[in-house]
Amino acid sequence: MTTGAPATLRRVVDPHPGAAAALGDLWIAVTEAGGAVDFVAGWDPGEIRDLAAATVDAVRAGAARMIVAGSVTDPDGTVFVAPGTGIAAHRAEVQRLMVHPDRQGRGLGTALLDAAVAEGREMGLEMLTLGARGGTPLPAFYTARGFTEYGRLPAGVRLSADDARDIHLFVRRL
Repeated sequence: MTTGAPATLRRVVDPHPGAAAALGDLWIAVTEAGGAVDFVAGWDPGEIRDLAAATVDAVRAGAARMIVAGSVTDPDGTVFVAPGTGIAAHRAEVQRLMVHPDRQGRGLGTALLDAAVAEGREMGLEMLTLGARGGTPLPAFYTARGFTEYGRLPAGVRLSADDARDIHLFVRRL
């Protein structure tokens, strides 16, 4: 992971062969630091790496667009934009906004989210959607950046036997 100067953001069209491993490393670091990205601390790293590989495969197949802060093989952060198809082709889902724990608090999450919005506009989309885990600062983060909460999925994720959280559902018209 790079340090120092602000990371350069870029869209990755053809991911480097090492992109999945690097995404897996980032994802594990974010998860272990308490990040709300599909898993909880202590999760099987192999399962995280498998989903990272599938996510990069989706980019290669054109089913998602990948924006990276820093290098694709040593990312400071990432975000994915997954366009809808058929009757949902006018929208896309923002997925897996992650910033390495050592780089958080410097505006990189906002920069990645802004890049996802710009990507959606460039794609000619009308709206972006996303889900955010309740009980975290994320719902307020997305609201402060122009997303509107339109609903909740009660107990949409189960972090443990005693901890189920709502998923806050957001939309941003472009």
